[in-house]
Amino acid sequence: MRFFLGMNRLLTLFFLLAVFISCDNEVKDTALVYNIPDHSKIVIALSDIQEVTDLLENNPVFDQLESLSRVKEIKSASSFLNTYDLKSESFVTLSIEGKNQVAITLLTEVHDSQSDSTTVVKRIEYNDVEILEKTADGNTYYSANKNGSHMASSSILVLESLIRRNLADYVFDESFVTLYERTHDDISVYVNASDEQWLYQFLLGKNKTDAHNYGEWYQLEPSMTGNSIYMDGLIVYKDSLNQKHSLYNDLDARENQLDQVAPATFRFLSSTTYSDPEQLIGNLLRYHNRKPVIPELLKDLMVNSQEVSTIELENGTAVAFSLLPFEDLFVDLDSLSAAKSTYRDVALYTLAAPLESKSIAPLVPNLSVGYLTLVDRFLVLSANQETLEEIIAGYQNGTTLSSQNWWKEAREKMSSSSSLLNVTSLEKFKNPFISIDEKDDKVLKSMDDTTLKAMISQYVHEDAYAFYRLEIPYGSTAAEQPLVAQIGSSKSESSIIAGPFLFPNHLNNTYDVAIQTEDFKLTLLSETGEVHWTKELNAKILGEIQSVDVYKNDRKQLLFANQEKVYLLDRKGNDVDKFPFNPKKDITQPLSVFDYDNNRNYRFVITTGKDLTMLDSKGNKVSGFNYRPDGIILNSPQHFRKGNKDYIAFTTDQKELKLINRTGETRTSVKTKIEAKSDLYFYNNLIQFVNSEDKLLHVNPSTGKVTVTNTSLDTDSNIGFTSRSQLIQNKNVLQINGTKSSLPYGTYLPARLSRINNKDYVTIIDNGENKVYILNDQGETVPFLPVYGNTAAQIAGGKSRYLVTLDGNEVLIYKW
Repeated sequence: MRFFLGMNRLLTLFFLLAVFISCDNEVKDTALVYNIPDHSKIVIALSDIQEVTDLLENNPVFDQLESLSRVKEIKSASSFLNTYDLKSESFVTLSIEGKNQVAITLLTEVHDSQSDSTTVVKRIEYNDVEILEKTADGNTYYSANKNGSHMASSSILVLESLIRRNLADYVFDESFVTLYERTHDDISVYVNASDEQWLYQFLLGKNKTDAHNYGEWYQLEPSMTGNSIYMDGLIVYKDSLNQKHSLYNDLDARENQLDQVAPATFRFLSSTTYSDPEQLIGNLLRYHNRKPVIPELLKDLMVNSQEVSTIELENGTAVAFSLLPFEDLFVDLDSLSAAKSTYRDVALYTLAAPLESKSIAPLVPNLSVGYLTLVDRFLVLSANQETLEEIIAGYQNGTTLSSQNWWKEAREKMSSSSSLLNVTSLEKFKNPFISIDEKDDKVLKSMDDTTLKAMISQYVHEDAYAFYRLEIPYGSTAAEQPLVAQIGSSKSESSIIAGPFLFPNHLNNTYDVAIQTEDFKLTLLSETGEVHWTKELNAKILGEIQSVDVYKNDRKQLLFANQEKVYLLDRKGNDVDKFPFNPKKDITQPLSVFDYDNNRNYRFVITTGKDLTMLDSKGNKVSGFNYRPDGIILNSPQHFRKGNKDYIAFTTDQKELKLINRTGETRTSVKTKIEAKSDLYFYNNLIQFVNSEDKLLHVNPSTGKVTVTNTSLDTDSNIGFTSRSQLIQNKNVLQINGTKSSLPYGTYLPARLSRINNKDYVTIIDNGENKVYILNDQGETVPFLPVYGNTAAQIAGGKSRYLVTLDGNEVLIYKW
């Protein structure tokens, strides 16, 4: 098998290491290990190239990032490897030459034969050694034989330095040689990690300085399963130097618990565990080369916990302590605080003086944290209250990292305890903190988060070395679950009297949220809770805001009515055409919207006491509609179609069910007296509703025949229908399409049946417990529900599904 089949994929190892790293064998009596180029950053020791081929074939990580400029550079520099057919132990190295140029070098036994695809361009005599300048695949490389070894490199400078080297008194790197003696196997990868960000920045085209060395050498043995790439190995470091890993020396790791409180929408997580806080404090002293002045509160937290962690979210960073079991908290939080508030019934404290974390950096970032909360057994601090609120929301909603299938599967293959655990989300990786080439940035942004989940690095430190595991989940064998996550919120200074209503945003394929406050102002919010605009109205909105497309261009408008006017607004809040429409009398029912033939030729029906007025989408009265008043109309007219006939249905104070046609004339006379308690619905070609005696009635619109069903209802019962589903609610018991589902006992508001993407869902609120549930049409609760909310809720969506609800005067926006 040609070396190309493995070595072309071997490049992926260089790439993978750059992405994700932020045995008593003796060295054989060979000069290979002493020929490794100076300043090599990555060294791969090979015994069986087929193992590399098997490992890296169809690699989803490489597939998504092979267009990065640095990866292309590596592929070009290593193209000469295609010409070799290796049969013995070899090294392939990566080093940086000049300011920022990749050099790939091969070290193996003397090699006399190569592929016919090579062409000798020039023969160069250098220090009595013949160097052959060759081309392969259009790229130049150089090769030579010396002291029983064959050397080939993309850089002539590297090759010349190896030829000049006197092996008798040269050692490449003592720590590398020691590690290599102890660990090398069929395939081992060694990485000299100069800084925790060096390899990441290298991949993105940078060459970060070697200052503040992160460690010395990683040794890794790569493997791959059907749903992850992982690498196990060692890292060595000096515990007496200013190296970050010296902070974790001899910490005696405990169980990592950060995943139980970190939101699943995290950007980056880091967890440090320890058994003896004095050991950790001593390591900090050595690291800083001074006695760290640790604030008393921080010291108390470290003594009374076993884990200190960082939670980086999109909009802020928090520091969390996993507290040891306690009956009474070891500190009086009220005495430390200048103010106290609550969020979702959880106390939030504003510290009288911000707490500085620099004394324990870099265990955690250098932050000034002024807000504190206690979430179960986790004490969490942050520089802003919103970050703590997001953590509380994720914990209460059950959408923490520990709930994710991909994490559960990865955790099964990891140690439950580690002195250092880092988890980097794909979103963090896609948004580098350094400026990069525009084309590279596009490659990163195109990465698919449905394939790649995160990068997990786990360390168990001993004395000057650590066991290391890198896990890269790229798929889950368990069914992919929908993640319910709060993505936005907005607090109003005034009480919310209407809404929240979801409204599609055609500009970015998201949903906005509309609310009306007690001063009658209408506000449109983004999915994250940012205010788009506010418009002053003169009365409360009746019913709901509906979305229509009057221009038939998929750009929706907001349609609604209050007591005085009918409004049609574009998404910027501007009035459309002749709107607002001012009827002569007060509007008494929510506006009805009909689209008879599903062609967006809308009809808007206004109820003013006994009268009905019909408008077209331009705001003109429809002259062909003439309804003759006959009693006060008690509900919004509804449009139903049976066969090829249209029915406009509503009830009046004369105990009549009216069924009229498009022109306002009677379509069918219903002789039975009707007192409707519920809205009117159309299901199975029958008009269905609950009457004042709590009976479910069916009305045949063709004949006007009324049938009293045997459905069991009581005064608290609620019904709902779509074209395909039926809902009957009796307090906490829901019957959906004949299937009964019981929720925990509570104070439930009327459930609501909605249709999204041709599927029916039920939304219901337990107002006493502040919980919002969503159930599917089989009566099953959607995973990760309920979430926090009360008073009102609405769901909608397309590719992404949204849930919006309230918490007092705060709007809560979720994706599910």
